[in-house]
Amino acid sequence: MADSVLFNNCIDGLDQHLRGKGKLDAASGALQSGGGSKLAGLCEERCDSGIGSMNERDEEVLREIRELSLTDKPEAAQSWKDFVSEDGDTFLHLAIIHTAKDVVFQILKNTQDGDPYLHRQNNLKQSAMHLAVITQQTDVLQALLWAGGDLGSRDINGNSPLHIASETNLFACVQIINESCTRHDIRSLLDSKNYNGLTCLHLAVKNRLPDMVKYLIQLGADINAQEPSSGRTALHLAVEEQDAEMVSLLVRCGADPNVLMYNDCTPYHLTLGRDNLRIQKELINVTDPSLQILYEDNQMWDYESCDWEVPFSYDDCIIGGQPLGY
Repeated sequence: MADSVLFNNCIDGLDQHLRGKGKLDAASGALQSGGGSKLAGLCEERCDSGIGSMNERDEEVLREIRELSLTDKPEAAQSWKDFVSEDGDTFLHLAIIHTAKDVVFQILKNTQDGDPYLHRQNNLKQSAMHLAVITQQTDVLQALLWAGGDLGSRDINGNSPLHIASETNLFACVQIINESCTRHDIRSLLDSKNYNGLTCLHLAVKNRLPDMVKYLIQLGADINAQEPSSGRTALHLAVEEQDAEMVSLLVRCGADPNVLMYNDCTPYHLTLGRDNLRIQKELINVTDPSLQILYEDNQMWDYESCDWEVPFSYDDCIIGGQPLGY
């Protein structure tokens, strides 16, 4: 298809999908008014250029696109692949953002397998595949994979499409990605860390998604992987979140309670001074007794109290604004 025809078809297709539409929900890709969950807010914050801002400037963007039309300015004869919005979005990005699937598939029919155009990233480093996951368009995600999309691309936070799907509990997207990969490739994606040093499993734990955690472990995620800033594992993170159910799940799935952070803390040590005694009781039963003693400034912290209290050498320790028992 000639560039000029596809260029104008993209404009017309996006125009039709934008007419009369309201606010685009960041998590589902659906157009809604008001409301939103914690995960939706998380996605909206991450996708400002592609999702959050476009709903405020739809008419302006359409006006800019029309000005580029080859029928209006023949002398501007540019390829449809050259178009980029002020947010760095290509026609493919915009079509996915606005769920204009007919435009998406038309574009994909006019690209070759592994075409670099499919890997283009906007100002937030989001590829078309990132946006397909964010808007939960599994058919578009599948089509992009068939066309040679890059699952290893990272957004501005270092998240791959699999990181986003894991963080937002999108089982269908994780399944499609898994089915398109070899066993080696999916493990490589699961082991990769974002720019905060977190794996897909770490993100699922921090967002309290037990079913996703079980699924990622089944796919081969390293349950004892340590993030690089302080050496925390998924179990350490679950203790920090004070998520007793997650702690129990990870222990049942084989998490090692004796892994040390860089400061020699086990997950059990992180329970000291925290309110959830259920977590503390569970971890002391599985932690190596030789590791239940924490040395600091030549003082020994030992677990000796029968009523689950821990002696301290200081009387002015405060956590979360509350003084510790002593």
